[in-house]
Amino acid sequence: MKLNDAIELGKQGRWEVAQVRLSPGNLNQWFVMLLDIEHKSFILANDDDQTIATDDINRLVELTRAIGLKKITVFL
Repeated sequence: MKLNDAIELGKQGRWEVAQVRLSPGNLNQWFVMLLDIEHKSFILANDDDQTIATDDINRLVELTRAIGLKKITVFL
């Protein structure tokens, strides 16, 4: 799910939860998985459809706020 699309859906109240998880391919990177109100899962991506992954979990917290979520679950 592209970030801009996720923000628009967040304005409509479509997101149930956000989960921050370790990347299976790189245990130093984190990514965001979104769950909508229909219980469908999406991975947050940039405009080039590349997964947004970073070693800075604070950046992902900022992104989830931009999407309209106030709570996240972090999986170690």
